Amino acid sequence: MSLTDLLLIMPVIMLPVFGLVVLILGVVADRFPNGRINHWLPPEYLSLALITPTIFIAGAALWGTLAQPILGTTMPTWIRDVLTIDPFAAFLSLAAIIGTGTVMVLSLEYFGDHNTRHRSEFFALLFFATTGIVIATAACDFLLLYLAIELLSLSSYVLAAYWKNDAKSSEAGIKYFIFGALCSAIMLYGMSMLFGLVGSTSFAQLASALASGDVPSTTATWAAVLMVFAGLGFKLALVPFHLWAPDVYEGAPTPISAWLSVSSKAAGIAVVTRFLFASVPQSSGIDWYWMLVVLSAVSMTLGNLTAITQKNIKRMLAYSSIAQVGYMMIGLLAAASVRGNILLHETAKSAVISTDNSADTGLSGLLIYAAAYLFMNLGAFAVVIAVERKRESAEIEKFSGLASASPFLAGAMVVFFMSLAGIPPTAGFLGKFYVFAAAIESARSELMVLAIIGIANSVISVYYYFNVVRVMFMKESEPKTLTASRTTAAVVALMLILTIGLGLAAQPIARLALSAISPGV
Repeated sequence: MSLTDLLLIMPVIMLPVFGLVVLILGVVADRFPNGRINHWLPPEYLSLALITPTIFIAGAALWGTLAQPILGTTMPTWIRDVLTIDPFAAFLSLAAIIGTGTVMVLSLEYFGDHNTRHRSEFFALLFFATTGIVIATAACDFLLLYLAIELLSLSSYVLAAYWKNDAKSSEAGIKYFIFGALCSAIMLYGMSMLFGLVGSTSFAQLASALASGDVPSTTATWAAVLMVFAGLGFKLALVPFHLWAPDVYEGAPTPISAWLSVSSKAAGIAVVTRFLFASVPQSSGIDWYWMLVVLSAVSMTLGNLTAITQKNIKRMLAYSSIAQVGYMMIGLLAAASVRGNILLHETAKSAVISTDNSADTGLSGLLIYAAAYLFMNLGAFAVVIAVERKRESAEIEKFSGLASASPFLAGAMVVFFMSLAGIPPTAGFLGKFYVFAAAIESARSELMVLAIIGIANSVISVYYYFNVVRVMFMKESEPKTLTASRTTAAVVALMLILTIGLGLAAQPIARLALSAISPGV
């Protein structure tokens, strides 16, 4: 194994090791509540100190994958047969790790208002869950994929129910666990059926068997694919697998709601794309294209229409995230209908996400949207955390008079909502522009209809986003002033800069996203 190969898998190694370090040192520190070790090694600051180099290593891994079109040929067989380290996986892994780091910062003041015991477990679970995300983005074997998703899911269930004395948090954890366990069982059964049909857990082997006709596209094959997709759709909160999202977002600690909305989505996007493109390409006779067209349209429409009636801003953002996933799926569909394909690398025996046309805007638009969503949604949740901490509620009415109580937070929230609605010159506009342009460029009538539905839903979303703006600017405030902590204000400011900057300076991120699905461009 070369030094470059080691760099590519380094995030997978660092995250669980750092999680164990935080967990062990936290346990040791708890034994000395008044001792110096507790002062020297607070788990929250230790976690931030460890996640920072991980972000840089993940960025270096992305650069390494972009520098070489085909990777992993010198890795041990047991690694390259189950992991595909390509720019697509590296891009989304970096986004997930940045999201986790940001949530760790947002968690600092949250622990100031709650019981500070078990802090090390909280941050260790974030490390372990992010490990699951990074593995899932690159997994090209069903067995490893299932283990990665379970690592992510089990950690997420505990994090959602972390405030055990809070009834809503406990309810969120239970509901999340019940829905997750059901979808996990269905997905595992589908994977076992595919293994029985093919005799292998490899994505590439399944694609080859379907394409050659060794495994015909029978009802059993279709059922197995749908079962696997159900488990993956749960992670994305794609309709009809979305029922857990509103209750979990509302009941979970707000930093965890923010984390679920971005980092967990990165895993879902990567896994769904690789599974559909690499395991069951449309040439195999399993035509999932029309199924996803319907789900995309329904997710956009149901998410936006239901968000209108919400009184709690966390529930509103949950339904908003369901709609946002619908928009993202347009990019995936555009890639599938026009140019998207998989280049199978025989030596690595895995599927590298790539395209045969450097002008493709489908998958690159999907990645741009994912990056934009990371910044704007984390920024919105950061404002929610600041308001909830001071006014002890996330009800929309609690945002009354925020414009006079904290002009900075109110102004930032307006920008984040503009971005979520797709109004220029924000990052959200750039993401929607690319996915809608990909749909129109495909010249497929159904995708043009999807683009029209997406634009109409974007207009609908303006209503409920700016209803919050109306409350902030046109109603009297409860306390006359509201001051965010320095850490939360710093996160809001950074996300604000990135949200506006990405919209104004589109070329760098566009080139990066295009390179991630067309290495060497």
